[in-house]
Amino acid sequence: MSKMKISLMAMVIVALVVSFSFVGYKITTVAEAKSNFKVAYIAKNTVDIFHARVNAAAKEALDGLVAKGEIGSWNLYDGLTDPVVQVNLIEDAINMGADLVIVLPAEAAGSAPVVTRCAEKNIPCIVANSKTENTDELATAYIGSNDVQAGEMMAKFIQEKLPNGGGYAHLQGVIGNSAQIERGKGMHNVLDKDKKWTLLDGAEQTAEWQAEKAIKFAEDWLAKYGKKLNAIICDNDDMSSAVQTVMNSAGRKDIVCIGVDGNKGPMTMVKNGELLATIYQDGSGQVTKAIELANQVLHGQKVAKETMIDFVIITKDNVDKYLK
Repeated sequence: MSKMKISLMAMVIVALVVSFSFVGYKITTVAEAKSNFKVAYIAKNTVDIFHARVNAAAKEALDGLVAKGEIGSWNLYDGLTDPVVQVNLIEDAINMGADLVIVLPAEAAGSAPVVTRCAEKNIPCIVANSKTENTDELATAYIGSNDVQAGEMMAKFIQEKLPNGGGYAHLQGVIGNSAQIERGKGMHNVLDKDKKWTLLDGAEQTAEWQAEKAIKFAEDWLAKYGKKLNAIICDNDDMSSAVQTVMNSAGRKDIVCIGVDGNKGPMTMVKNGELLATIYQDGSGQVTKAIELANQVLHGQKVAKETMIDFVIITKDNVDKYLK
């Protein structure tokens, strides 16, 4: 065989090797495009109506990212509305190799170590729904709503409905949660300046977001103050809807109760004329946006440090739109 033929054969073999090498490289690249990012989702809790709705939206969004190959997997961690539990869970998430953490804090101070640990481990942390004390300083991003605005909206609503003023009570959420702090601040911003309104003595208490505890306080206040009690402002709808039901049953439909969240039950009460209003918080929108930003962060994109979603007051005039 001539030297020329041998050279030609060698060139063909080399070309084939190079061709197969590039085909193999392309296949590997496609396989690697399916991301192995692990996301830890630390819920505030998995039981109350508002957070059940939020967690369902989170599951849909995160499952969607897995299906698209944007992330490899995600884990739900139940915070049990307990900052100590959340602080323990961040260690579990770190040990499981989380590449990014989304947290819905139980408390502003108590849940702050979650954000601190993420910063120490260089793990991006997206805080949603309510802030920790160090969110602005250490978190990658925050997505929520202005709770001071919600408190002000509730106060202005009772001013509108009861222009002659009167005595009011305030049922707080868990003390130390940023929503509890800021909703109370917003309420006081408005009513402390209004000489027509008086916070009844001993009538600002924490019911820890819970309907049963709220009812007990409301019944005690009704017995103690009678006609002097004209409004009850609640930090969430679980409390406001329960308290309004008790007031209605006691023949005191004149007492205006209002809270925050816009859950289906309270909105149905608004539609039926059993509750005058609720302040709608788009928790599903908050967490869906948090997951959208989380995906962008994981893929090297820059995101806004803070994103706010407005509250909306729901009355009989617009309730049908939100019940859908």
